[in-house]
Amino acid sequence: MRLLTRTIRRYFVGSEQCWVFRRPSPSWIPPPVARTSLYLHVPFCRHLCPYCPYTKVPYRESLVEPYTRAAIAEVDWWANAVGSAEITSIYIGGGTPTLALNSVARVLRHIRKRFRLTGDICIETNPADVDVEIVKQLHDMGIALVSLGVESFQPVNLALIGRDYQPSVAERALELLARSGFASVNADIMFALPSQTVADVTADLARAAQLGADQLTTYPLFTFPYTSVGKYLRLKAVRMPNLHTRRAHYQAINRWCLEHGYERVSVWGFKRGTVPRYSSVTRDGYIGIGPGAGSQLSDGFVLNTFDLDSWSQAIRNGQPAIALRMPFVSNMSGWWWLYWRVYDANIPLAHLDVNLGSDAPKARRWLRIVERAGLAVRNNGRLEFTEAGAFWFHLAQNYFALNYVNTLWAQARQEPWPKAVAI
Repeated sequence: MRLLTRTIRRYFVGSEQCWVFRRPSPSWIPPPVARTSLYLHVPFCRHLCPYCPYTKVPYRESLVEPYTRAAIAEVDWWANAVGSAEITSIYIGGGTPTLALNSVARVLRHIRKRFRLTGDICIETNPADVDVEIVKQLHDMGIALVSLGVESFQPVNLALIGRDYQPSVAERALELLARSGFASVNADIMFALPSQTVADVTADLARAAQLGADQLTTYPLFTFPYTSVGKYLRLKAVRMPNLHTRRAHYQAINRWCLEHGYERVSVWGFKRGTVPRYSSVTRDGYIGIGPGAGSQLSDGFVLNTFDLDSWSQAIRNGQPAIALRMPFVSNMSGWWWLYWRVYDANIPLAHLDVNLGSDAPKARRWLRIVERAGLAVRNNGRLEFTEAGAFWFHLAQNYFALNYVNTLWAQARQEPWPKAVAI
């Protein structure tokens, strides 16, 4: 698998790109940024779900104020380094951001002071935390798009993934969010869980739609395949779904969504109507605030230290909390642009030359193969992925791109300041 990965990425981006994250040089400074997105990571959780790969710590009220001060200081560091950029979207994830909304509100106010916010603010929510007061706080903070981590409306599945509440909790939370005037409400639904049937999955989709979800984001268990990080195989009944099950469930999801007025907006997301699309990824560039947050800049990727104390201490000392950096060479940033457009399942062909430059002919040759294989079709100057194309890209992403995340995050969780990580 490693040899195949190296061969494929060498073909696309060339041999000049070094796929190694290293400690950034003390002389490195971020390039100026005119327009970008921003990600705010809130690491606190009441319960540490065993399948979740993200940076998180058990919630304690005493941790929130130091985190808040450090996050505000990190906003200042980025603003001083890159300038007063236009922020086209803010995504707030975790962890469980709803555990620390007063903190989030303070950080958002500071972001508005230091940057020019022109886009929507999106946030993740947890069913057990959503109530009328939380909804009011979200509106007061200017949140426009909300995602609820439903995962399943079936008790056996909730118990399997470590959720200690009944389906009625998620039902009440989703219904409340859907009728509270947000621009869009997304519901996350998991599929291919152990013993879960196609009928179970479509029943979850139907219930989410009935309760008012504008968008349905579906994903299989263990989208992130790194046992070295999650330690989730301690749940002996839980295993990665086999290909046959995953394929059958995905086909049923795709069919149900299209029959009920939800159009595909990514390899695993579907929305209905003209509401804005909720997406946690697919940004062309972003600045990351918080422990474990990454940033995609014009000259490469950087990754903050995952350790909360190390992150806070670095910020208090007036230093960047960036632990690792992988610089881009040649047209690498253009290939990342194309990767996210494939993830969108919709590629604007006229933009290939602008984003890929001299590599655009190579990209076109590859896209013609995709089209001839029946994995995508042309429509009004765009290449739109079919159901099969979206599924096979999603599968390839699991076994290729997310294995990179496995390698990188596993090492970053073990050492606050790794010297180097080759992916």
